[in-house]
Amino acid sequence: MHPPGFLKRRLLWPLLILAGSIGGFVALKMTRPVQPLVPVSERIWRVDVVTVRHGPAAPMLNLSGRVESPEQTRLAAASSARVLRVKVREGDKVAAGEVLVELDPRDIAPRVAQAQGAVDEIKAAMASEQLRHRADLDQVAAEQRLLQLAREDVARFQRLRREGFYSQAAVDQGSANQARQEMALRSRELAIAEHAARLAQLQARLDRAEADLAQARLAETRSRVVAPFAGVVAKVEVAAGDQVGINQALLSLYPWSALEIRAKIPAPYQDEFMRLGAARGDAVLADVRLPVRLLRLSGAADARGLDAFFAVQQGADRLRVGSLVALDVARATVQDAVLLPYDALYSGRTVYRIRENRLQAVAVTVMGEQPAAQAGAQPLLVVRAPELAEGAVVLRTHLPNAVSGLRVEVMEQK
Repeated sequence: MHPPGFLKRRLLWPLLILAGSIGGFVALKMTRPVQPLVPVSERIWRVDVVTVRHGPAAPMLNLSGRVESPEQTRLAAASSARVLRVKVREGDKVAAGEVLVELDPRDIAPRVAQAQGAVDEIKAAMASEQLRHRADLDQVAAEQRLLQLAREDVARFQRLRREGFYSQAAVDQGSANQARQEMALRSRELAIAEHAARLAQLQARLDRAEADLAQARLAETRSRVVAPFAGVVAKVEVAAGDQVGINQALLSLYPWSALEIRAKIPAPYQDEFMRLGAARGDAVLADVRLPVRLLRLSGAADARGLDAFFAVQQGADRLRVGSLVALDVARATVQDAVLLPYDALYSGRTVYRIRENRLQAVAVTVMGEQPAAQAGAQPLLVVRAPELAEGAVVLRTHLPNAVSGLRVEVMEQK
């Protein structure tokens, strides 16, 4: 049994300990040393800049084009025959007159002989007709004399019949002889009259036969398919031993001199190029720039723009039909333009001028690109910026947090 007040004393001690701990914490907090306040400093960005210079500049329009050839030709078989040999492969460069494919001449020679036989046969028929005509001309005079004699006989028989010396049967027989002679003369005269028509028919047949012979000989000549111009083989469609028919394609070929690049000029620049009428630029390959010039514009446009055709002035042998190339085409010269690096442009239409070491946003209009003057250098933007005065300093370093009022420190001025 606990003495009186034991439970009260047991509960009091924890409360006293807790109160002492709180008092000690408060005393320590109130007597801690005071840290001095650190002043907040504005961050300064170290940047490069470029100095604004106004002057004329010719911006370049960047286009994507495809190489084409309006003179690409498909060489076909002039006659049905078997392919004897194919002497080129796709991509081969060939000279004008070089043999590309040979067809078996044994398949074509019989057709030439057959066509020659038809010509000889018709010529013989024409010679026979001329002989027959001369014979008709010689005999028509004799036929006329015989008819005259037959008429005189009939007249004499009729007179003697009236005098009672001849019977009616003799008169009738003479009349029949006269009629037969008249028919013979008319037949001879008809043959003479039809001579010109028969000769014209034979001449027409001869013309057709000679045309067939010429075609057969041409097919024989074309059994050796040769390059009509210097160029490159685009595609070979047959192999040795193939049986080909007349007008069947053998291979396709295009000349270096007729290569063109088709590119779509965007609709906003369509009127400008139509006014220019002529433009120059470069076709950009992996490591080289080929000079090009505008040949013509398409006769029809669509919602995307207008097709333009460019001729490659130098280095066309580096291109192939169907290749995709980039084009840098010169636009009309922009007066009072400013050249800026790509890093200076923000959101496609804003640059930052630096005044008193702070950024100030300025709106500009991008007119195009000007290629770098030196190999390996970056191209420059051609912009129109009326608010940028000559000698103004523009931010060149591309800051991710660029905003008007941002403080900067210029490290280098160009």
